[in-house]
Amino acid sequence: MTTTTETPVGDDRLRLLENLMADTRLDAETARRPLSPVPAHLLPAPDEGPLTALPAPASPRVELDDALFARTSVREYATTPLTGAELSALLAAADRMDARGWPGERAAGLDLEFYLAAWRVTGVDTGLYRYLPGESALRRVADIPDGPEAEELVMQREFARSAAVLVITGNLAGALTRHGSHGHRLLLTRAGAAGHAAWLTAVRLRLVGTVFAGLLPHVLRERAGADGYHRAALFAFAAGHPAPESTA
Repeated sequence: MTTTTETPVGDDRLRLLENLMADTRLDAETARRPLSPVPAHLLPAPDEGPLTALPAPASPRVELDDALFARTSVREYATTPLTGAELSALLAAADRMDARGWPGERAAGLDLEFYLAAWRVTGVDTGLYRYLPGESALRRVADIPDGPEAEELVMQREFARSAAVLVITGNLAGALTRHGSHGHRLLLTRAGAAGHAAWLTAVRLRLVGTVFAGLLPHVLRERAGADGYHRAALFAFAAGHPAPESTA
């Protein structure tokens, strides 16, 4: 007579969980190996465009606890421009999040890059810029269209009606050389943290916005040299003042 022993349900769930976590454990083990230096040819070349100095960041107008509860995706915007101080606060918050969270990556030359498609910012002409944290300035990278033609830069046209779009890019080639396959996941985590820091800062300034995929790939490729490997778009945040119907 054959006796069948049933596996307890709890054991089945544990085994399933272990299988699902296999790739994650492999990535974690890979991440603990000695890190490779990033070759010089994989580091981004400096840009040469003119600089626009930014004012000191604006002070928050809402407490952080209130901002956490008030944050929601908004995709319709007023024509009111952002001030230079408001923009400065968003950019500084994104960079500060990355600097505090991943100092080792930045020391290795793998800084995130923060690009800005500016349409309505006081003191900043319409254009595509790269943020320079150490100088608190924007370096102009390329011209971009304004008005209805700006909708050609994004998948969803409402993002082109925001005052500005922050696009976060990273050096995927360098991250993979340094970390193996874990490098891509790490870049996405860093970009997500920086983008959400900018979003919370916007809410604390009584601004609105939403995170999304960003400008169309060919736009960044043609205007910022983002080939998707040495400079890869990771995350984006559209910001502005709320449209009248969105105001509480």
